[in-house]
Amino acid sequence: MKVKDLIQQVEYLMGRQPERYMMQLINDGLMDMSGKIQHHTAQKKQNLTSKQRWYPLDDNVIDITRVEILDTDNRYVMIPKLADPHKLLKDDSDDSSDSLT
Repeated sequence: MKVKDLIQQVEYLMGRQPERYMMQLINDGLMDMSGKIQHHTAQKKQNLTSKQRWYPLDDNVIDITRVEILDTDNRYVMIPKLADPHKLLKDDSDDSSDSLT
């Protein structure tokens, strides 16, 4: 929904309103939504494939905070992040499909 459509709907319901009041309503709505969006988290399960290192992510993923793998004892084991996420491990690429390093 565009701002123009929102203003038209409010004016249809409440009559003509000052522009400053309309912008205040829109800003209040955006502030309310941003607080909820910033703290939104979701969980997803992915089945692992043998000899596959990289998995695709959805386009709406912003940050991954935790990765756990179900082991053979039916316990979830947390996978720690790299100490320096900007530094990749040696040969850490998917150029060759047979590379498991």
